[in-house]
Amino acid sequence: MAVNVHNSNTTANLSRTEMIEWVNDMLQLNYSKVENLCSGAAYCQFMDMLFPGCLGLKRVRFDANQDYQYIENFKILQNSFKKKGVDKVIPVERLVKGRFQDNFEFSQWFKKFFDANYRGQEYDPVGRRAGKAVADSGGGTVTPKSTKTASSKTAGASSRSTGTAASSRSTGSKVSPKKVDSVASQRYEELQTRATELQLTIDGLEKERDFYFGKLRDIEILCQQPEVEAHPLVGEILKVLYATEDGFEAPPDAGEEIQDQGDY
Repeated sequence: MAVNVHNSNTTANLSRTEMIEWVNDMLQLNYSKVENLCSGAAYCQFMDMLFPGCLGLKRVRFDANQDYQYIENFKILQNSFKKKGVDKVIPVERLVKGRFQDNFEFSQWFKKFFDANYRGQEYDPVGRRAGKAVADSGGGTVTPKSTKTASSKTAGASSRSTGTAASSRSTGSKVSPKKVDSVASQRYEELQTRATELQLTIDGLEKERDFYFGKLRDIEILCQQPEVEAHPLVGEILKVLYATEDGFEAPPDAGEEIQDQGDY
């Protein structure tokens, strides 16, 4: 059976780029963005890696490019969850729409789930999917890192030499407007992604804050019951609840709001 993961801690989350690099490296894919995970195919193969035989990998549509095909893949994934005792409910309707935030949130949970269950076993992802091409991945396999590095170095050297020659011919050349727009667009996308990640962190902190506030409010109400409010220990508890730090002042209507909440 699988190890279930319920940790909502966002401090250990991967960035968008790190997430895609991890998926591509583990499954030998060429995904370019988190939204590509909306087909569910990658998650199915991860389950095949973690728990061999928990699902029929031949039934997974690696070439899926329509919503109904994505849904079929997620049904296979959910069935494998049930078989291995995973109590996570997959938000299929939101994931198949291909929005970044929904897919990013689910991928963060799945990465934690994977880490909790992976034992370092060897796995041939291309062989397991019989070399099938994967939609939005540019083919069935990923370009080896060494080849990428070598080609990038060669291309970099070539571009530098070309740029030097060009600059010697024309010293007054200006940066292309298209290049400026491309850089600005890339920067905007990075900032948008960062804003989404921060919002996820804020949402998690707000949920945690509301949880503990509710507990403290329950304790306060309990201490205000006539049968216990005269007890010395209750007085000490209330002192702790109402204690403030230097420089902090409670809003003027804070007491009224608390009283109103207690009346309902």
